[in-house]
Amino acid sequence: MQRLGNGLAVLKMAYGSVGAIYGDLGTSPLYVFSTIFSGTSNPSHEEVYGAMSCIFWLFTIVVIVKYALIVLNIGPNDNEGGQIAIYSKIARTLKFGPKGVKIPGSREYAQELADNDDLLSLTRTNTNASNYSHGDSMPSELIKSFLSKFTLAVCFLGCSLVFSDGLLTPTTSVLSAISGIAVAVPSFEDKVMPVSCGVLIILFLSQRFGSGKLSMMFSPIVTIWLICLFVNGVICVAKFHPKIMKALNPYYAVQFLKDQGIDSFSSMMLCLTGCEAMFADVSHFGPLPIQLALCCFVYPCLIICYFGQAAYLMEHPTGVSNVFYLSIPGQNGDGYYWFMFVMATLATIIASQALILGVFSILKQLITLDCFPRLKAIYTSEKHSGQIFIPVANWVLMVCVVLTTVGFKNSNNVTAAYGLGISIDFILTTILITICMIYVYRINIIIPIVFMLGFGTLDALLIISGLRKVPNGAWFPLAMAGISFIFISFWRWCRGLKVNYDLSFKKSVDELFVSSSTVKAQKEAVVVNLNSDIGKKRDTVANDEESVASVPSFGTTGNQDDQYLEMKYYGNVVKIPRNNHVGIMYCTSSTTLTNRSCLPHLFEHLIHSFNSVPKIFILIEPRVSTLPFIEEEESYRLQRIAGIPGFYRCIVRSGFMHQTLLTKKLLRSLLLSIPDIEELQNVYGTDDVMDDNNHFTVPIVHLFEREFVSSKEYDSKDLEEESRAMRIAKLPWRVLRRWLINYLFAPINGISNNSTMDFLLPQKSEEPNQEILYVGNRITI
Repeated sequence: MQRLGNGLAVLKMAYGSVGAIYGDLGTSPLYVFSTIFSGTSNPSHEEVYGAMSCIFWLFTIVVIVKYALIVLNIGPNDNEGGQIAIYSKIARTLKFGPKGVKIPGSREYAQELADNDDLLSLTRTNTNASNYSHGDSMPSELIKSFLSKFTLAVCFLGCSLVFSDGLLTPTTSVLSAISGIAVAVPSFEDKVMPVSCGVLIILFLSQRFGSGKLSMMFSPIVTIWLICLFVNGVICVAKFHPKIMKALNPYYAVQFLKDQGIDSFSSMMLCLTGCEAMFADVSHFGPLPIQLALCCFVYPCLIICYFGQAAYLMEHPTGVSNVFYLSIPGQNGDGYYWFMFVMATLATIIASQALILGVFSILKQLITLDCFPRLKAIYTSEKHSGQIFIPVANWVLMVCVVLTTVGFKNSNNVTAAYGLGISIDFILTTILITICMIYVYRINIIIPIVFMLGFGTLDALLIISGLRKVPNGAWFPLAMAGISFIFISFWRWCRGLKVNYDLSFKKSVDELFVSSSTVKAQKEAVVVNLNSDIGKKRDTVANDEESVASVPSFGTTGNQDDQYLEMKYYGNVVKIPRNNHVGIMYCTSSTTLTNRSCLPHLFEHLIHSFNSVPKIFILIEPRVSTLPFIEEEESYRLQRIAGIPGFYRCIVRSGFMHQTLLTKKLLRSLLLSIPDIEELQNVYGTDDVMDDNNHFTVPIVHLFEREFVSSKEYDSKDLEEESRAMRIAKLPWRVLRRWLINYLFAPINGISNNSTMDFLLPQKSEEPNQEILYVGNRITI
């Protein structure tokens, strides 16, 4: 019964993928043949045979062999698709990647690890998993250094091309669909563009319902559409030219390419549009459902449809300009004709869905790798964590698509610009899959070489044939991809500078505090005032939620033995007073918790600012689990920090469908799980941390990190070793660098970081014994 249930679930997902993913591939028969023969009004029999043979073999080799059988099996990482997933597998295996980032990886027994992985991260330092055992030889450092930079650049470029494709695909699909009305009603011609914009706005507004619900709504339409294509193809083959099936022989394709040249690839590759989106959308449905839907349903329907159109052209070659509608069985203008017209319109509108979902999936992975600002993601399915909706990305993409539609005005202009970006995306995927075969799966080197030579050559031919489209509009997607690539690279560069800054000021427990055995061997520690040393290294800013001057009043404990905490300070050992508070610091950097010997660099400056340490200090970081919901009693993991009495690390876990908030109930449970809380209860003469009025009896200070990032200024020490000519040459870059960091990176970084923490604390009103303090640190990079 369990296998039956799993099988039905896979079939349901496969059915859902038809509507969400295959609209783009499924609408290609509308224009492929008419585009291939756009230069002639009466193609010969040999040309029709050759074109049909090229379509069949190109579709089979690229869509079925490359993507369905190879890329969808080798490429996905942790149930995610796209080039960034392949990069993550390579980076995790070869142990490189963006500094300060935990590379996501596929995991067995996901549910069990979801319960234990966060606890493990509290108790040991994270290391990237690798398929290389101790007996295997890793690539040389030179090769690893090259692959690290090369694969990341390829990954960024591939993502950027998908983003640019996300502008053209909805524009092409909707304009071509709405322009079909103008064929029957010529007076509608001037209304095509504004109506298309309205349809696109409605399409983007509907994304908030999630890919699961949308696919269930779109799937019946696309399924009926594909079935109709199959029926039309069978009827045309049987009625007009059954011998067209001889086009399965690749001989006709070779002859056609000899006669027409490789430029014909630019038109034929339109039958492949949607492949990259299919791979990028893996997280929404999974590889197996996508493969089943493609191989068992979509592929046969489309191929038979193409053969039917070719059979029609054998008898009616003059109908090539509108072969799809002319080949519909029955008479033009009858009921079935208009039914197909309506279905074609709906299917082309739905075709945009695959690219929109692909953009969401890729953005999610870029955010995970810290290569894009932290945008809020809304999970739309309890069963599948990959089904997400990113509001900011959706609205920005909507505006850009509408502007693109207004700019191109009609589908013919868009088609002229379409295809080159997709071809470049193909070869980038081929390169990454080849590297993945060699270093991740360690397949015999002959197979990756054959794969690269075979598919790489085909991809290169598609690119060369598409270059002639650059003057006709293909420059636009390349320009958009270039802008996107520059922004992603710029963001990763800035985040890398920020990580380097954090690591340079990172302090371990042993560097900050002195163990009891060490203290005995040193002279007696003295109490010093650290406030006078504020600002020696960096500026520290402390702002209360209401007033800068409002700071918590610290007291001292009654137990003389626990009154101070020994701390190393400029070669001396000083005693820091401890107070009867609970301090909770909300950390924005996962390195704080993934390294058990590391404390936030802000902690040292917090002590400098207040010359006191809370009796109990908790470092908290939020995590999103692979489970949809987490019970409140299971939502946190607590671990004592060895070597510092009263210090703890804590991970607050949320299900991907429900954000865990640090409510009073959860905070009470967290505090009662700390053994040291009994001492504070004794100090304040209470048996519980909360009284009958639902107020805490123990003072709690909530500390939120705030980062004020700015570009470093070059002083005389930096410039004294440079010649005057060198300083003049570098001046434009330094001015540009300062402007980009201060006015582009810093504001976006501040907004994205701050928004990820504030929501954890639902109660922000005035409340006895609870204070909220924002502690900021000015960072120069």
